[in-house]
Amino acid sequence: MKARICAVVAAAVVAVCASPAHADLPVPMDPQNSAVASQWVNPQIRASDGSENITLSLVDAPSTADSGSTVDAIVRVRNDGDEQMDNLTVTPRRGPVSGSVSDAQVATIAAPGEYTVAGDTVEVPNLSAGEEAEITVQVDVSDQPLAATFPIMVVLEQEGTHLDSERWHMAVRGDLPEEQTPAGVSVLYPVSAPVDIVPGETGEAPNSPPLILASEQLADQLEPGGRLDQLIETYAETTDDTGVADATCLALDPALVDTVDRMAQGYKVDDDRPSPGRQRQRLRDSWGREDAAFMDAAPGRGAEDAAAWLEKVKAASASGCTVALPWANADLNAIARTGDRWLMREALERGPFTLGRVLGTPIVQNIVVPGAGYLTPESAPAMGWADHSRSTVPQVGMQSAWENEQAETQDGPGGKIEGDQQTTLDTPTLPSTEDVAAPEPSQPVRVLVADNTVPGERFATATPGVVTVGFDDALASTLAATGSHPETTGYSQEKLRYDYSMDSVAARDLTAASAIATAARTAGEEPVLVNPPAAWDASTAQQVMGTVGELMSSRIAEPMPLEEYTRPPEQIDQADLEALGTPYNDPTVYSDTEILNAGQQARYIDDLTSILVNDGAIALTRYGYTLPLRLDLLAALPVTHRRALTFYTDAELRTRTRLNGGRDALGAIKASISLIPPGNVYTRTSESSPLLIVAENGLPLPVDASILYQGPPDAKLNTPTEFRIPARGSLTLQMTADLPQNNKRTDLQLYLSTPDNRPISQPVNIAVQTAGGALATRILVAGLAVLFALAVLFQLGKRRREH
Repeated sequence: MKARICAVVAAAVVAVCASPAHADLPVPMDPQNSAVASQWVNPQIRASDGSENITLSLVDAPSTADSGSTVDAIVRVRNDGDEQMDNLTVTPRRGPVSGSVSDAQVATIAAPGEYTVAGDTVEVPNLSAGEEAEITVQVDVSDQPLAATFPIMVVLEQEGTHLDSERWHMAVRGDLPEEQTPAGVSVLYPVSAPVDIVPGETGEAPNSPPLILASEQLADQLEPGGRLDQLIETYAETTDDTGVADATCLALDPALVDTVDRMAQGYKVDDDRPSPGRQRQRLRDSWGREDAAFMDAAPGRGAEDAAAWLEKVKAASASGCTVALPWANADLNAIARTGDRWLMREALERGPFTLGRVLGTPIVQNIVVPGAGYLTPESAPAMGWADHSRSTVPQVGMQSAWENEQAETQDGPGGKIEGDQQTTLDTPTLPSTEDVAAPEPSQPVRVLVADNTVPGERFATATPGVVTVGFDDALASTLAATGSHPETTGYSQEKLRYDYSMDSVAARDLTAASAIATAARTAGEEPVLVNPPAAWDASTAQQVMGTVGELMSSRIAEPMPLEEYTRPPEQIDQADLEALGTPYNDPTVYSDTEILNAGQQARYIDDLTSILVNDGAIALTRYGYTLPLRLDLLAALPVTHRRALTFYTDAELRTRTRLNGGRDALGAIKASISLIPPGNVYTRTSESSPLLIVAENGLPLPVDASILYQGPPDAKLNTPTEFRIPARGSLTLQMTADLPQNNKRTDLQLYLSTPDNRPISQPVNIAVQTAGGALATRILVAGLAVLFALAVLFQLGKRRREH
């Protein structure tokens, strides 16, 4: 069967497979856009399913069955058309045993004729428009002496015409061959959710900034019965089994846990926040005051549920393995493309220590779980930042690393510059990715990636000290295609991609569970990693963990802790760095436009941090002030929902909204550090008179800056090398100028700049003229006026004499 199906599929998708791989998109593209549509969905797969506005979906069916038995499956037929549908029937069919997870993927897209009838045809009642009916069909399970899985299909027809189908896989209980030993199985149990903190938050001290969420979606997930609550409940219930507990590692999103910890202290809900750049307010007047806009925001209702959920997570993590996902499940490949190493460090380095602080339990270190499932030549060199063994974050925070690096930076003298100048917030070119590279780790960093994205064995050295650890790409792709918004992995075969929502959530959950059983049964000597998507549904978690428990109890599998699964052998092959990455087109990657936007903001945040000054009298540090702005960018570039065909448009809108919000906040900050000239035209009393200009700072920390200027070639402005503007204050600067003698007026453009001479503020334009030159001009004009008046009088007198 597999050979026939592959031949049909290959013939159908020549055009799909011929498209060039790895081309970054210039702008985000809707999955329906013809430029990317075939990368999301092979148009030849199941083209007639559901095309007549009548659908078939699975309601309930067992995940396992005894060999030779008959099982009941309940399906729902719904008429979404405008007319009544008569003479409908459903027929169960069964395919041959799947020899691997890849075989099972192929069977899912096979034509009904590739399956054999596996039960009696059942008539469906006539359905008026908008009506539905539940039907029970009996499926005959073939005799299987050994444990196996096989595909099931229920076909909906009208007088022999195919209308729709519903497909899933079922496991058959049985023994392993005598010579086969139980497979080692390790399970990641991700817990993640988007965190919608309103963009533009900045740090405060000694207290944390007030938490403002854009909605109560997180509270809905935390309340009893909500998604996050059910995920932790399922984890606690299923890990009561010692074997399951030993195999499972709780993979927590540190951004989620940190936000829930803050929610438990109280929060507000609003769609906006006070501007981070407050001008003309004394520093002492800002201490302990809440902005009026914040005080008017609605109080959040989820504080108690947040506290209760956090206690459950603490209990779950106390006795087992816990590992950190990247912060906000950020796309590490996208972060690498921004070219900002501090953004990458925040994505990789902070998470385990945040979890340890909140949960009070040790967290597995030096393991990276990329949400995309693969690395690129740009991101692999940055994985060394996940060497938590040498991180100073637990002791002195990330600001210590920042200060150490800044101490090595050579300050610029300020002065004259040529050409058009822009702040990094406006630089129109994509950044270099070289700056994200990390030093060689002291302890090996292990990165989990799909096995078809790194040529060679399960272990490979990507860069010195960074080891990739492979997992089954077909199994992970099958797990990703579960839930309310099934995901398309960037490393899955394009010819096998289709709209996974054509099958119900229940059907895809069963398929995922059976795929784990197939992987364990056919693993051979290689262990199996169960790696669900970070945004999986609680129903999927229940199916997956139930299957893992059955595999352990039946001795088809045995537990393998994550540390053991990722422990590299003594001899590891060197991977070809340039060959890293998916061999297929990935339509879920972030576009150049989004990367440019995020990169501009990241570099401007770096520039902003560099001009701020730590002050012993102020508890807030400069890195602490800008930290939330960096975390905003990580939250803007998640893998979560970006890979879902049915949710991509919403995910792209969330990214755009968050990036725009961050840019607005940085614009307000930029406007609060400014030069204020005395007027558009500045008149000096003499050539030696100083120019006066006011530097203003609306931020809660002092600013060290220089002045850059542009002007005519022979104009020279003697600017101060560096000066300090007090927090929420201003400073009057005096500068002397050597200006062209023959010019009545000299136009200058001035900027505030960072210590290394990058513009940080908007430019101000001033025109300078000297009072002596202005007086001569007035005398000349007055003389001409007198001459004109005398000429007029002379003409009038002449006329009178003539008359």
